[in-house]
Amino acid sequence: MTSMVELQSGWEGMPATFIEGALLAANLSPAPLDPENSWMPVLLTGGMDEDDVEPMTSEQKKAVMLRFEQQYVALMKHTYELPAELSLDASRNENHQAFAEGFLAVWPHIEPAWQEIKVSDGSRRMLSALMTTMLFLHDEQGTLDQMKEAGLAALPSPEKYYQQLPLMINEVALAADEVQQGSGARAVNPYKSVGRNDPCPCGSGKKFKKCCSK
Repeated sequence: MTSMVELQSGWEGMPATFIEGALLAANLSPAPLDPENSWMPVLLTGGMDEDDVEPMTSEQKKAVMLRFEQQYVALMKHTYELPAELSLDASRNENHQAFAEGFLAVWPHIEPAWQEIKVSDGSRRMLSALMTTMLFLHDEQGTLDQMKEAGLAALPSPEKYYQQLPLMINEVALAADEVQQGSGARAVNPYKSVGRNDPCPCGSGKKFKKCCSK
């Protein structure tokens, strides 16, 4: 079962469901990012400009990066699943809204990299569908109203988008990885904070050196 980040005591940032969405957006970047100068501050402020924000402790950063790396491994293996709290079999609730809010809050850091690269039309359509789905999860009726105001004759079914979300995520992750592999951009080691004898981030229960490190 997929688990979200375990927040440390004293955490004053965004909830775990928000962080799950934010980390997912970061993991769908087609170019390496420096977490501390891009998406990590969003986990504290939700993307809003705030004064006197307490920085993350080293333990908090470690917990966040562990979940980031677990996500990455699952995405690369095409086994990423939404945590139980975000199950799409249940009716949409505040957890889904927070998840989408986290994704959308980080996306402005990711979008420029997508605009600078060439990908297939299919990947572009999948990326567009993913963004539409996140907008639906964040504010379904508001998104439908905006589509109607924009003159869209036949409004899409949000439910159909929700059921295709796992496919969208895995397809966009594949496209992002192909760009990075093709450009040799894998300069940032996603496992840099994982020791050889640490539990593997993929959740297999094995040591890292005997699992994804091979």
